[in-house]
This record gives sequence, structure tokens and C-alpha cells, in this order.
Amino acid sequence: MHFGLFSLMAQRDRAITARRLYEETVEQVKLAEAIGFDIAWFAEHHFSNYCLCPSPITMASCLAPQTTRIRLGTAVIVAPLYHPLRMLEDIGMLDVISNGRAVIGLGTGYQQYEFHKFGVSLDAARDTFLETLDVLEQYLSGGPVHHEGRHIRIPETHFVVHPIQRRPEIYVAGLARDPVTQARVVANGYVPIFTTGWSTIAQMQEARAIVTAANPQAAGDPAHAPYAMQRYVFVTDDKAEALRAAEAARYIRRVAMSMRNNVARLDGAFLQEMPAPDEPSLEDIASRLVVGDAETCAARLAAEIEALRPVHISCFMALPNVPQARTLRSMERFGAQVMPMLDRHFGGLARIGHPA
Repeated sequence: MHFGLFSLMAQRDRAITARRLYEETVEQVKLAEAIGFDIAWFAEHHFSNYCLCPSPITMASCLAPQTTRIRLGTAVIVAPLYHPLRMLEDIGMLDVISNGRAVIGLGTGYQQYEFHKFGVSLDAARDTFLETLDVLEQYLSGGPVHHEGRHIRIPETHFVVHPIQRRPEIYVAGLARDPVTQARVVANGYVPIFTTGWSTIAQMQEARAIVTAANPQAAGDPAHAPYAMQRYVFVTDDKAEALRAAEAARYIRRVAMSMRNNVARLDGAFLQEMPAPDEPSLEDIASRLVVGDAETCAARLAAEIEALRPVHISCFMALPNVPQARTLRSMERFGAQVMPMLDRHFGGLARIGHPA
């Protein structure tokens, strides 16, 4: 099992510019590499302050010459919004300029607001996504690509740019309850990854159980079915600061749910924060996140790792309106204190999880 850093780059404060967010993200990724994280993930969203990264491949390419070891991942490419050929060329180029460090994260997307702007049907997103996987597999095989599907039609096409890796690792986001997608995930050796928000361990286990059941090779044992998850993480001894981190996570959840449920209200491209239905109290949210002092964070993660047996945990650590210095300090403490505690607890994190 290994850790990654997830970068959403949300702009909660209008005074914080896109350039500043990008510069802070670069600094965070360099630190993530220094403390031993395995992957730096970059989100994709469009036309709102929820995320100022419309192109995760571009952001990953920006970090390629500024890092040496950490792998660079897309979390996730919203596949239906791309022409597959352009997407494949960009993926190949990222792997080349990063010297074989690209990780491919893919998803269907879920925001009607974004799809509408591109003139793409959200109703067809899942089927388009599955066809995109067909095209991707042809590309990664090294041969020409040809596809005649309902949503994607590509004449025979040869490529001059190919990944350095024989096969980059591929993660697929969400769709736990879609048996067709999960069957494809298993058949192609992908890693399913899920955003957990402030879910309880019991709620996370529900998705974990579906993933395990969909993998015939696991024989019902989660230790043999790859699974990855995203967690909010913030290390601090200050209880008030822990609550502020939880409040920032709540903000992200609120604006994301308003977009998912197609009820968002915007001032230009700036989303208005709206309470989500049935959300728990801020104190309850804090108790469900990996937030608090090093011992608390290690204990919560240990319990989740024991229950879920993930191969990867993507850490959402740069929370909106938390000062950069505090974010970096939290990351430093995670690397210096929390990770060694977990390593000792499990006798080595490499023993956890099962690779795809």
C-alpha cells in the first residue's frame, strides 16, 4: 500500500489567483515527493471555482521536470469530454516527458453544468466511457487504433508517441454499483478508486464489498481485490484548526453535491455554498475525517486500512482557505510521524493490499 497527494485547486477566496494556486500546488507536490508519497494526483473540472485545473495532463506535465521519483496521475480525466485520439497522444507525451511516471485515472464525469457547456450528453457518459476504455486498450497494446462504436468512431490510426512504460497503471473512479464497468475493471486489471468524503467505515465497507464481489479472483477476500480510496487528511494539535479543516472539507462537499444534483447557483463562475441535505454536524464530520494530532490520524487510518485493505490512499491535504504554511506543516508531520506509526503498526505498508 502507498500514499498519494490529491490536488483539487479550489478557489474559495476570489483574491487567490489561479497562478498562486498552481504555484502552491507545485510546492506541495515537491514536498509530497520528499516525504515518500508515491503518486501526485491532479483533478479535472471546468468553468467554476470548485476546481481551477481544467487539464490534469497539463498539470502533471508541468510537474514532470520539477520532480524525479513521484508518479504523476490524472484524478481523473473526464473521458467523455475528450476526443480519444487527442487524449491518448497527451497521455503518451506525459509518460515520455516524465520518464515513465504517468498514472492514468479515468472517470465518466457527473456534472451536467460541465457537460452542457461542451455540448456532450451526460446520459451517454457511461457508455462513451466504456468505448474510451476499448480505444485506450488498443493504444496501450502498441498497435494502431480502430473503433466503430455507437459514440466513438475512429479510422485506423497509427501513433508516433507511445508511453515509455509497457503499461501505465490505470485507476477508474466510482461506478461501484455498475456491474458492467466493474467487470471491465477486473478484466483489464484496473484499480477502482472511490472518494469517501466523510463516510463512516461501515459506509466505505459497502463500496469495498461490491468491488470485492465483482472480482472473481478475490474469492470474497478483500485482500485480493485491488481497491483505492481518497481521504481528507490534516495533521494538527490545535482542535480549532482541526474544525477549520473539517469546515473546509464540508465546503468542498457542499459545492460538489450542488453540482452533482444540478442545483448549483453561480455568480459568474463562482459557486454559492449551499448546505447539503442531512449533513452531519461539523464536530461529527471532523470525527470521521483523518483530522487531528498525529496519533489520532494514525489510529483512524490504521482502522480504515485494517477494514478496507486498500492498495492506495489518495490524501486530500490542501484544503481551501487553509494557509499554505499550515498545509505544508501538516504534510511534513504526516510524513515524519503518521507514516512511520502506520509502518510500525502493520510491520511494513508493503504488506497491505493486493496489486492489480
